[in-house]
Order: sequence, then structure tokens, then C-alpha cells
Amino acid sequence: MVSLDHRSQRMASLAGSFLIARPVLKDPNFHQTVILLLQHGEEGAFGLVVNRAADVDNLPFPVFQGGPCSSEGFMMLHGHEDWVEKSALPIDNQVAPGLFLGDAECFSRVSQQSEQEGLRYRIFAGYSGWGPDQLEGEMVGGAWAIVPASADVLFETPPEELWQKLVPPSFPQPSVN
Repeated sequence: MVSLDHRSQRMASLAGSFLIARPVLKDPNFHQTVILLLQHGEEGAFGLVVNRAADVDNLPFPVFQGGPCSSEGFMMLHGHEDWVEKSALPIDNQVAPGLFLGDAECFSRVSQQSEQEGLRYRIFAGYSGWGPDQLEGEMVGGAWAIVPASADVLFETPPEELWQKLVPPSFPQPSVN
């Protein structure tokens, strides 16, 4: 009998995808959320809720609640390829088509802009995280749908409409009568 290596059974990385909370997901932290997965692998998964505004005062930009896990400082996603530093570092700032992780220079650009019209960005406090195999278990349980992510979908859809736009249709339960 041939035994399969545990790692060969792992699903391909879902980084760069949207996770769409299905109505069966009862956790209030994720009710009707859309999460952009930034990392997904053997160590677990990490992402940002992209459709939940945070209640933050005295900042020159809007902030979104990235998830129930607290973080020090903010994270930024943006849709401006010309903001990406061309460096020799082996880090790819692009997380999905046209969607990039921001750095300190990007934050500076946003906070110095008096006119925000035409800027494509979101800033996040907190994040969403899963331990090894935790997200996969939730997916097997039907809690999440996966949709390819893109900057156009993220930035051209109002945050309050994003979940409704992306959630797959529900099928009615068959009658037992």
C-alpha cells in the first residue's frame, strides 16, 4: 500500500484570492465579510477583511477593520503600480492583479494628498489569521467561497456592496415533506 505524503495532499495556495463568508458562517467577526488572503500555506493563512469600515477619528484617511486580530500600526493595500519601489529585494508587493501592499512611502503619499479623488487604496487596522489547516477545515465545512481577487473589484465596488456582489447564490434546502 502506498502512503501519500501529507504535504502532497495540501491545496494550492489561495493567496491573492477573496474569501467570501457564506451565510452558514455564524462567527460575528466574519458575518458577511470579504477577506483578501495575503498568505496561505503550511503555516496557516493571513488576510484582511476588505469590506468593514472601522470607527476611527482624527486620521486624514478612512480605516478598515482588517479582522479580529490586533496589530501594531496599519497595513495598506493600493492600486497604483507607479507607487511600488523597484528594488532588488525578493519581495513581490503585488498580491493580486493590480493590487499591491503599501509601505511607508505609500502612507506618506496618501496623508499628504489634499485631494483623495482618484486614489485607489485602503488602510487596515487588525488582520484575520488562521493556524495550520484551520482555514481548510472551515472551507470543508462550507463557511467560505473563493473568488479571484483584483484591484478593479476591490476599488470599483463600494465596500458595503462588495459581499453581496461576490457571495455565491444560495440554493434552497429541499423540502422533506
